[in-house]
Formats: sequence, C-alpha cells, structure tokens
Amino acid sequence: MKKKLILLCGMLGVLGVVTAQSLIKTVQCYPVGKPFAEPVIELGSGQQLIFSFDDLSQEQNSYTYKIVHCDPDWNPSGLSPFNYLSGFFSNPLEDYEYSYNTQVEYTHFSLLIPNDEIGIKISGNYILQVFNDNYPDSVVIAQRFSVLENQVAISAAIVNATNPSLLYTSQQLNFSVTYGNLPVYNPVKDVRVYVTQNQDPNSRRDFEPAFVRQNQLVYGDGTNNVFDGLSPFRNFQCSSFVYYTQYVKDVLKGPDGLYNFILQPGVVPQRYVPLSDKDGNYYIEAENVQNRSLEADYVVAHFAILYPQPIPGAEVFIYGKFADWQFSPVLKMTYDSKNKAYVGEAELKQGYYDYMYAVVPEANKKIDLVTLQNNFYQTPNQYQIRFYFYDSNLMCFRFVGYQEVKAQ
Repeated sequence: MKKKLILLCGMLGVLGVVTAQSLIKTVQCYPVGKPFAEPVIELGSGQQLIFSFDDLSQEQNSYTYKIVHCDPDWNPSGLSPFNYLSGFFSNPLEDYEYSYNTQVEYTHFSLLIPNDEIGIKISGNYILQVFNDNYPDSVVIAQRFSVLENQVAISAAIVNATNPSLLYTSQQLNFSVTYGNLPVYNPVKDVRVYVTQNQDPNSRRDFEPAFVRQNQLVYGDGTNNVFDGLSPFRNFQCSSFVYYTQYVKDVLKGPDGLYNFILQPGVVPQRYVPLSDKDGNYYIEAENVQNRSLEADYVVAHFAILYPQPIPGAEVFIYGKFADWQFSPVLKMTYDSKNKAYVGEAELKQGYYDYMYAVVPEANKKIDLVTLQNNFYQTPNQYQIRFYFYDSNLMCFRFVGYQEVKAQ
C-alpha cells in the first residue's frame, strides 16, 4: 500500500494530506422529498425546505439564523421583516446531532423552513443567513431559496438553434408566459424574467419579451435564448470503500486514516457521448449505514483532466452544485507538466457527485465551460424559468411563475 501511494504522488500530489478548508461543509437545501430540486416551495402550501450542513470544527459551536427578503437579483429588498415574516425574526439552530463511526468527526445541523418559530408571508426570493454565535456579526452561510405563488402559465420548448452555425453545438429555449389577470401595464418595468441552466446561477440570463400579446408575453429572439449545449456532467460515487464504481481508478487509505478516491483522468470529449447524470446535483450516501447524515464519512477525491498545455491567462476549477457553483480556492487545479494534466482535490462527504471543469479567464472572470467539456446540442440540460411581478402595494417583486424544462 505504501509503495502504491508513493507512485501516485507524481500525478496527484501527496495523498492523505487535506488542504486547509472551511470547516462548514455539505450545505444542502431542497424541498422535502425532492433532493435534486431547486429550493423553491409554494406559498401557503404546507411544503417545507430541508436545510442542513456539517460543522467539522473540533469546537462546540452554536448557530443562529435569520431570513432576509430579496429582489429578483438577490439583493436585500429593504422590506421590514414584519412585512414578510411571521413569528420570531432571529432563531437558534437547535436541531443538531454528532457523527459516529466516522474517521472525520462532525456535527450535523438541520432546519425545516417554514417551522413553528417562523413563517413566510409573501412570495419572492430569500436568503437564509446563518451566524456563528461566537461571531454574531459575520454570516457563515448565505443560502438562497424562493417562495412561489403560481399566478401565471409558462409554456416552454427547447428547439434546434435557428442560427445554422450553432446547430450542432447549442440549444434554443423558446417560451411564453400567459399572465391572466395580473395588471401588467409595462412588461419591461413591471416584470423580471430569468433563466438558468442546470440550476447554475452563473448561467443566469435576464429576458425581455420579443412580442407582447393579449395577456401573454413571448420570449426568444434566436440570440439571447441560445445556450451552449456542453456535455453531460462528469460524475463519480464514493459511497463504498470496498467496491469501485465507474470512473474510480483506485481507493487508498492515507496515513491520516482518510480514504482517497483516485478518479480516472478525464479527457475533453471529441464527440457526444450520452452519460447518465443528475443535472449537476449530488447526494449523500454510504454503504452499510443506518443514518447517512451522521455515518457517512469524509473522503479526499483526486481529480485529473488531461490537457496538452496550460491554458494561458486562466485558472481551472472543479465546479458544481456541491461547491455552491463557486470558484473556491481549495478547488483550484494546478497544471502537472510531466503528466500533461490539470490536477486537484476536494474533501467530500460520501455519496454521488456531478461536476464539471470550469475555466475562468483572469481578464474578465467570465466562466468558460466549453473548453474542457466541448459543446453538443444533444446534451439533456435542464432549464429553470422564473417570472417576477412588481406589486406596487407591497412595494416589492412577487415570485409568481416557475417552470422547468429539459432538453430531450
């Protein structure tokens, strides 16, 4: 085993050494019973969101949470909590349990929203802010979620791009919104419409209607509504320490007791290959345990993608929902000139993970998912359409329409 570890060091760095990272990990938020869905619930429906995270600190920390109403761009709306919340505006996180039978010890915190202490009164975007009680002025988690009131009908379809040069690389999203009795007098001023691809907030685009009809807005001009097809998400599983799953090359136990999952080095696909993925999602799972939230361990996953030379003027990151779609410094990859590959690692809780490799140019910081994934119109991407309406009485935007559509 020791000899094998040494041989792999040249390609993947020193195994078993975890880069210093935030001690808050595996932040999840989704509707109860729908682990792959966006954190969206319907106003007054009785639906709840489950929010959870792990604290890997050796200290015993306590946390408090608050909920802030936001505009469609996720900026605080300025409304008083009295206008959008019922109950207490600041509450302790009291539901926590300690891990057991794990190499890495952690405290698992969870919360249901809404709950007996706090209720939501109006639709819209919200941010759940979590504070460490030892540092009450600093937000340690800012989790986005939305509360919907279905007031409009959204009809959407994904078609071939009308631009012939994009026919084999891109997907075109055409959609319309029938708004019924909503008093939409000025579609540009009164309405905000946004679309994301695979729940990725960095893919978000805003839309203005191409046509205005009787109680209906039509979107899509053949330019702004054309999205890169990309490739299916890469993925791997680390639920078992014994059985290797697809895309796992080896599993090695490091000197610190942590298991290291060595993933098969990836390549840039030159043709479309249909792969099963979860549209960028991840879930926690461990073999032979009764409570995966508390018994799933943390492992170190080692990533590599073959590429002939460093990409000039750009950084490369391991990217996905598990990283909250952010470019975390600990997920930044380095170029291994000997093996002609970008390599990196991540400390993750056992489970299933979708991911991509993101190229971020230093000049404009505009994310590039094409260079290391390529671009194919056949990829079954999922799109989320959000429709907001400004209510002059409430003096804020209500979230009144939501629709998901998937490319087939």
